[in-house]
Amino acid sequence: MNFEPLLSGPVHPAIAEAARYFQSLAPGDALPKRRDFRPNRVPALLGYYFLIDVRDDHKDYYYRLIGEHMALLFGNDVTNKWLSEIGDAPLCARLRETYDIVVSRQTFHYVRGRYSWPERSVAIERLLVPMADNNGKIDTILGVSISDTKLDTLNLLAGIGTANLEIDSTIIGSPAAV
Repeated sequence: MNFEPLLSGPVHPAIAEAARYFQSLAPGDALPKRRDFRPNRVPALLGYYFLIDVRDDHKDYYYRLIGEHMALLFGNDVTNKWLSEIGDAPLCARLRETYDIVVSRQTFHYVRGRYSWPERSVAIERLLVPMADNNGKIDTILGVSISDTKLDTLNLLAGIGTANLEIDSTIIGSPAAV
């Protein structure tokens, strides 16, 4: 998978490291295989990963795993929940649209923006990467959202509720070879 459009601009060093790792798993325009992913290969992101199962031919999405820091950053631990169960309907619609882009275009999706709550916000960078099963079908979206906000501050935000995502910029990769 070609991450050059992302790596050629300013991105958080940990996001860049993750992109280079995914690129090593899938050289050229291939899709990375879920079986090849090892979270400890990018230790700076442990706790910030989340895994989304693509279900029913991408008609629905299931949050299989949400890292501890990611749950704090997002404002809610949505592990073992369907996208439709996380609450806010406009947020669910925006997330579904983004996940659909990742699956249908078979490419990464990066945003720089903010998770926001009433009267508070946290700057973030988020990378979503489609992962294929052994037959080349996308069955997982691996995500990582990272912020330079200290964990102490994130702990203070815990319990406020699910954050809204405000997007400042987006980079979508070129479609992968099938």
